[in-house]
Amino acid sequence: MLTARTDRSAPLTWVQIGSMAGASALIPSAALRAARLEIVGSGIGSVPPRDFTAELPELAQAVTEGALDVQARAVPLARIAEAWSQETGERMVFVP
Repeated sequence: MLTARTDRSAPLTWVQIGSMAGASALIPSAALRAARLEIVGSGIGSVPPRDFTAELPELAQAVTEGALDVQARAVPLARIAEAWSQETGERMVFVP
C-alpha cells in the first residue's frame, strides 16, 4: 500500500513484466499523487543492447554455479518442430 510507506518521496519503481492480466494496466490517479512512482517495461527494447550484453557474463556465471535455479529442458534443434507443437508449459532451450 502506497500510504504505508515511511518515505513517500523515495522512488517506487513498478516494473511491468507481462500482459497476462490484460493489455492495459489501470493505475489510479491517487497512486500517482501519493508516491514518486516510476513505471518501466521489461521487454527486450527496455534495456539498451550494451547494458544487456554487459550483464551476460555475470548472469551466465550465476547460472553455471547454481546460484540461479533455471527450470528449462534442453531440446535438440533437430526436434524443434516436435517440441514446439507440444504444449507442456515447460521452458525449453534449443541446442544445436
